[in-house]
Amino acid sequence: MKDPEEPMIPVELALEIVLREALPLPEERIPLADAAGRVLAQEVLSDSDHPPFAKALMDGYALRSADVREVPVELEVVEEIPAGKMPSHAVAAGQAARIMTGAPLPEGADAVQMVEKTGELSRDGHIQILEPVNPGANMAPRGQQLKAGQRVLSPGDFLTAARLGVLAGVGCGKVTVRRRPRVAVAPTGDELVDYDSVPEDGQIRNSNGVALMAAARTLGAGVSDSGIVRDDATALSECIATGLLSDLLLLSGGVSMGTYDLVERALEMQGVDVFFRKIAIRPGKPAVFGRKGRCLVFGLPGNPVSSLVIFEVLVAPAIRRMQGLPRPEGRFLHATLEATVVQRTGRTAYLPGTLRFVEGSARIRPIPTTGSADLPAYSRADALLILPAGRERVDAGERVEVLVLESSWQASLLG
Repeated sequence: MKDPEEPMIPVELALEIVLREALPLPEERIPLADAAGRVLAQEVLSDSDHPPFAKALMDGYALRSADVREVPVELEVVEEIPAGKMPSHAVAAGQAARIMTGAPLPEGADAVQMVEKTGELSRDGHIQILEPVNPGANMAPRGQQLKAGQRVLSPGDFLTAARLGVLAGVGCGKVTVRRRPRVAVAPTGDELVDYDSVPEDGQIRNSNGVALMAAARTLGAGVSDSGIVRDDATALSECIATGLLSDLLLLSGGVSMGTYDLVERALEMQGVDVFFRKIAIRPGKPAVFGRKGRCLVFGLPGNPVSSLVIFEVLVAPAIRRMQGLPRPEGRFLHATLEATVVQRTGRTAYLPGTLRFVEGSARIRPIPTTGSADLPAYSRADALLILPAGRERVDAGERVEVLVLESSWQASLLG
């Protein structure tokens, strides 16, 4: 149970402590095809120039630009070059080669005229060029995108689809990445029943477990479900002992000051070093953070919004840091507040809001909510507006700091 006299620590200090303890996980080597969404742990250099030869950027005719300064003009077509075939003839004065997109330019050619600006190929193998073309037009020189030995990607780069394509292009069949964090999720409370059960009087469905597992998976973690843990010291201690085999253990509920809030005592029984027990944050004040060996342990409040806010503010940065991301804190920006907000002072508030951009300027509208149990209201948020602890009232039109809820923001863009 918490000491009621123990002071709260600022959110900034709580985050500093979490990131201090959350060390990058070991590296592993995996096939490129399995690397989507992983974080690179190696430097990758280009194995060759890209493109490896001067190539056409569209279908047309490779030619010498000096030959088409005055048009129309007829040029002799010496060959046809499809993609994947090397030219067999050089282009001399008065000549051209029919060429397809991606095909190598023949020696002597310094431009490509697109087929739409030419006439019909004559039976005797001549083509009429209808418009002049500048040197270098409609072609890419060798090494325009990358030079051999040039750095392509660096440790800490998140592997998106485009970056996987780049790695494939430089022949990187396997990549070294940080191991995925293994996260165990354990909702606690005698009042909880499975989400597919019908609650009896005094019971509620387990929403925290499902939400926290989804949140961790969204960040790339491997997640295990520890099941509902009852308010029993022995059951909690056994659950924690198993969860400590993971990289990160998430407990929800049982961290406040009530008779049945037994999580902190169970953590002590398992030898977990607790770094803080109270944060000057609203919602989420009673959150607990500790460590045993390599496993980080978070005790999150039982109210679902409190649980998810602490996840976004503290747990998500820990998961990102463990994967080696260079900016684990999340994405912050400043936005104009669209409605006045009044709050109690003393704790930094993280309130649900909807973010939009008007003429390039961010704006955020608070979502009306009944409090830290109002998960339906929170589910409509794509950002958290942050109100300083000392401000009782923040008026519409003021600029406020905002933490973007990345997955929710992406969902809002899809409607």
